[in-house]
Amino acid sequence: MRAVTPNDVRMFLQEYLNRRLKAKWPGTSEDLSEDCDILLTGMVDSLGLLELVGAIQEFTGIEIDFEGLDPERMTIVGPLCRFVSEQVSKLN
Repeated sequence: MRAVTPNDVRMFLQEYLNRRLKAKWPGTSEDLSEDCDILLTGMVDSLGLLELVGAIQEFTGIEIDFEGLDPERMTIVGPLCRFVSEQVSKLN
């Protein structure tokens, strides 16, 4: 298993969300800032968040226990990317 940096996760999120957003709103491209809340901005809804969790786990190749991440921070790009990277590092 390879190391996954927070930036790797951010790039994955960017690509994943751009694909989803283009399906809804063609021509949309959004840069993800550290404090971007993907739920509050409407990039994902609660079902979309569950799909994103599955996509992140597929991307990393591991099952991530998101219970260790404060639910209020789970939808914020920076904390989410750092958390995923840390979880992958623990298993390497």
